[in-house]
Amino acid sequence: MSIVWACCSSKRSHTISQKTLRTLERGGFKGTLFIVVPHEEVATYVSALTDAPISCVIQGATKGQVNQRLHLRSQWPPGQEIVFIDDDVTAIKIWVEGRLKHCVHLHELADACFQWAACHDALLWGVYPICNALFMKPRLAIGNTYVVGAFYGCVNDPRLEEFPQMNEMEDYARQLAEQAAGRPPVRFNWIGIETRYYKNAGGLQQIRTPTGRMADIHYLEGRYPTLVKSCRKKDGTPDLKFLAKPQYRQQEVDSAMAAPAESVDLSTAATPEAVAPALPSPSDLPPL
Repeated sequence: MSIVWACCSSKRSHTISQKTLRTLERGGFKGTLFIVVPHEEVATYVSALTDAPISCVIQGATKGQVNQRLHLRSQWPPGQEIVFIDDDVTAIKIWVEGRLKHCVHLHELADACFQWAACHDALLWGVYPICNALFMKPRLAIGNTYVVGAFYGCVNDPRLEEFPQMNEMEDYARQLAEQAAGRPPVRFNWIGIETRYYKNAGGLQQIRTPTGRMADIHYLEGRYPTLVKSCRKKDGTPDLKFLAKPQYRQQEVDSAMAAPAESVDLSTAATPEAVAPALPSPSDLPPL
């Protein structure tokens, strides 16, 4: 089955066109993006995306990001591979020898990420939550690591939980439920995204509150006391912290590497001269 690409959106019909759709176009996206929005916003999105640069199918669902995601998942059989991307992602980049390059082969990238996840019996994979060459590293993290909801891949398996009751920490909840079930997610720390968390109007900004965030954190801390504990960010925002470090697999990411199944560059520089950071086949590496 081909990978399904999906976006759950609300009050961002122009944002998605200016940001995420342009990012996908830059990445060589040739498929169809399924956009799920609240029922009452379908007409607005259809009008705004009439001349979209990529093929879009717009569907209505009960309002709420998790409800919209569940609506999308309900249409596909178990085993279907799905990539979810937020409506305000401005770039997807790959770390290459200390520099960041735009990914221009998104389909190959997603195929490779799902191959890696399958190698570790994971239903969920993610990427580094920001694009910063100083912090991104060429290594795979397994378990005990945040899988941000802005861009991730999952297998549509009934065991993969969603949490409609959560307003903010549903991506933490999804990761923790998988890890507690013995299926630690994997995260590719050399792939990152650019987006303005908590800044853009619309989306979850409509319902986020400090009280709601604290309630989510206390719930997850109580449900998974051996995995996470509550903490505070430097700015005082309440957050969750993993109690242990993930397992790491160091990975070379350079121009000599080939992607699974075929040799293909997964990114390019701003100049016509291409660079070739890629993902190796999981079978090329020894077990942990």
